[in-house]
Amino acid sequence: TINVLYSEKTLSIYTNKVDLQRKLCKIIGEPQKEYIKGRSIIGSYWEIPLSDVSKINKVILKANIYGM
Repeated sequence: TINVLYSEKTLSIYTNKVDLQRKLCKIIGEPQKEYIKGRSIIGSYWEIPLSDVSKINKVILKANIYGM
């Protein structure tokens, strides 16, 4: 799930897919929040400022978010 929060000027990304979570960790770093159940990660959440255009471009181009 990708949300654009215009009032906060951030792009928030949430995923519960393990493959996409690993790709996003490589591209934009560790998530702000990880949802863990037992010893498994069941979801991850990132916030990217809208002013950080290079990081947003990397997410769109390299993470293949549309193919997942």
